[in-house]
Amino acid sequence: MTDQSASASPTTLHLLGRFSELYTGAERELLDLKRLLAGRRPVKLWSDTPVHPGYAAEGISAIQPFAHQFPKEGTLLIGGVHLQPGIWLKYTRFERVILLHNLSNQRQLFSIIEGVRESTGLDPDLVFVSRLLQRSAALPGRVIPSLLDLAPFLKVAEDRFGVQPDDVGSRPFCVGRVSRDFLDKHHPQDLALYRMLASRGIRIRIMGGTCLAPGLGGVQGIELLPAGAEPVPEFYRSLDAMFYRTGMFTEAYGRVVLEAMGAGLPVVAHIAAGYAEVVEHGVSGFLIESQEQAYDALMALKESADLRRQVGLAAKQKAIDVHGTQATERDLAFYLR
Repeated sequence: MTDQSASASPTTLHLLGRFSELYTGAERELLDLKRLLAGRRPVKLWSDTPVHPGYAAEGISAIQPFAHQFPKEGTLLIGGVHLQPGIWLKYTRFERVILLHNLSNQRQLFSIIEGVRESTGLDPDLVFVSRLLQRSAALPGRVIPSLLDLAPFLKVAEDRFGVQPDDVGSRPFCVGRVSRDFLDKHHPQDLALYRMLASRGIRIRIMGGTCLAPGLGGVQGIELLPAGAEPVPEFYRSLDAMFYRTGMFTEAYGRVVLEAMGAGLPVVAHIAAGYAEVVEHGVSGFLIESQEQAYDALMALKESADLRRQVGLAAKQKAIDVHGTQATERDLAFYLR
């Protein structure tokens, strides 16, 4: 007899995002998920808005309900609570719906859950990018840290730790960060901190920082770059430490922090975020709550190459523990079901 379950082809996993702008973390995760699943399950990318031309090579289709262009069967993954599937969802026959919760907005989460139930008759499988979000939602589900491709960042770490301290020469100690180029991605006190650090001879590079130009433009030692000005791994190659905190909202996970750790960078970051579940204070990074703590941690890193190397190596290992091949394979099994 033929084993039908063994011979049956896997159904398509449809990844729904909002690909109207570049460099958003939720959509970067969907792109990484598609790459990680290549050759193992059919995957199709969809956008609930017109697709940014920068994604032209990714094969993303914009949903057009009245042209009957939308996913209809297989498994649907809704890539964040910033998405609200439209009326087209009523005309689908999905066997499974997955909802990725990656934003600290419980009202939107509950709204999407109810919308999926009403439109499909299915209870969505919930995936939380951090325990922080699961606790705040108080709902059952699975915690899977944002999937990311760590390989290019580990290559940066390999090169970094192959350099002897004397090889660095006399270049200034450099602190930086990556984010989208919006003010709400930056903390109100960041400008004062950057000015203080620059006055101490520390170089500052902020990719996604042109929005800070009214307060920091022209300050010697501070470089403000638009988002996407450099490939992220290469940008991290130019840094000696990463500093990260946000403004108006809580970072649900903060994949850029884990990428920096994978690149062997010691990270100084605010404690109120999902990545704080991964960073061990004083070992694989520094978790801060105040301006003074941020300044002290960064100055300590500036003064000690040994500390930078010790924390950077621990950060790299922690990133591997959470996002290395073994951990990624375990998490991918959820999407291969």
